[in-house]
Order: sequence, then structure tokens, then C-alpha cells
Amino acid sequence: MGEEVKRVLSLIFILALSTQTFGLSLEEYNTQVEKINATIKDEQMRSLVKQELAKEIAKSLSPKKEEVLVQEVVVEAPKQELDATTQQLHNDINSTKVMIAPELESSKDNLKVQLGISAISSTVDYYGADLHLVGSELAVSGVKKINNHKFRIGLSIRTMEADSITLEDGFDYDILNEIEYSGAGVNLSYTYMLTRGFGLGAYSSFNYGETDFCDGGQCYNLDTTISDLGVRMDFKIAAWNPYLTLGYSLYNIDGYKFDAATAYLGLLNFEF
Repeated sequence: MGEEVKRVLSLIFILALSTQTFGLSLEEYNTQVEKINATIKDEQMRSLVKQELAKEIAKSLSPKKEEVLVQEVVVEAPKQELDATTQQLHNDINSTKVMIAPELESSKDNLKVQLGISAISSTVDYYGADLHLVGSELAVSGVKKINNHKFRIGLSIRTMEADSITLEDGFDYDILNEIEYSGAGVNLSYTYMLTRGFGLGAYSSFNYGETDFCDGGQCYNLDTTISDLGVRMDFKIAAWNPYLTLGYSLYNIDGYKFDAATAYLGLLNFEF
């Protein structure tokens, strides 16, 4: 059989098959190939038919259909996976919130440290005259916060000296460096925070030290205790915690007791 005749017969055979190959699946195409092998005995014609069939299969596959099929597979399947992943992520986030919420709440109540330097002004009732003392105090305190309540306990070092004295007749005299006090003590305070940045409370402290008193060129070292009690106003701006206190003080100088009004201004006061 000539090549041209074989080609014509194969084209006729392919034309008959092409009406059945459009839109067929891969398994159905394989079935058609098996039919070709069973029907055509001539090996060269069978090979030619298979080549022509392969061309027809390629033509029958629509690029648009492939794009649609691929799009459906690529878009729809990941969408289902994304939904499941998103749902799992939401569940994990909710579970995490439940677990860490108590830890965040408890961390607010952890013990903190407060470090501050306060300016002190104290007016002592000294045998009818007003003895004005000024100084400073360095304090380190532990702070415990429970809801809006703040409790403090700390240690302090205090130094003061006489600035001036006002006599009963109203005259002021400078007596700088003639009366000096230095000592250490403990302090307690409580504040109720009315807002996030402001609170009111009370304080008390006890200091023990010595007063250097000079009179007529002769100086004495006198044992001295100072007890304080008063009200406290606290301000809070992040770690900066300035405060102001006003209260009553009792000076016990070598067994002699003197009343006083004392104010503390803690501008350099920080909480960590």
C-alpha cells in the first residue's frame, strides 16, 4: 500500500475518531488508542494514525478550558484551606487571650522600686520662735499596687540645716550652718489613685540621727529623732512620679520636743 493511500485512509480514520475525541478524558483517549491498535494491523499505518490522533487531541484541548480548570483548582481549593486555617488561627488567638489575660493582670501588681530625691522645708516651733530648716532626702522604696491602691515602704537618708529663724517680734535672722541635722530612717505611705495620673493618700516616717548645734563658738552633737505624719498628693507620668506632702513633725532633740510643720516636694521621683 502506497504512502499516499495510507495517509488518506489514516485521515479518514482520524476524522471518524475526531468526532469522538473532543472533550474526552485521558482514560477515554487511551481507549481510543487501544481501538486503533486492535483495528489497524499495518504497523506503519498504525503509527501514522496515532500521530494524526495526537494532533487531533492537541487541537481538541481548548486553552480556555484548561485555564478555567486550573483556576478552579488553584482558587477554590486554597480558599477552603484558607478558611480552615483562618478559623484555626482565630481559635488559637482566643485560646491565647484566655491564657495570658491573668498573667497580664497580675503583672500590674508586681512589686516595683521607687527611687527619689525630695526637697524638705520644715518650720520648727523653737521656744516661741520659728526655726526654718531646709534640706533633702534620698529614699529607696518598694511599691505594691493593688488595683488603685499603692503601698510603699522604704529607707531614707536625710540632711537638713537651719536657714533662718523668725523671732516673736517678727525679725528674721540668718543662722546658716549653726544648726545641722543628718540621719536615716524608714518611711511608709499609701495612695489611692483617683485617676491614672493623680492620687491622694497619707504618709508617715521615722528618722534617727544627730543635730550639730553651735552656740557662742561651742558645738554640741545631740541625739535627734524626727517623726512625720501627713497627707500626700501623687502624680504619675509614665515612670516619673512627682509628689507633694504636707504634715506634722515631732522633733526630739536630746530629750527636748519641738513641734513642726513639714513639706516634702519629690520632683526627682521615679518608679521602675
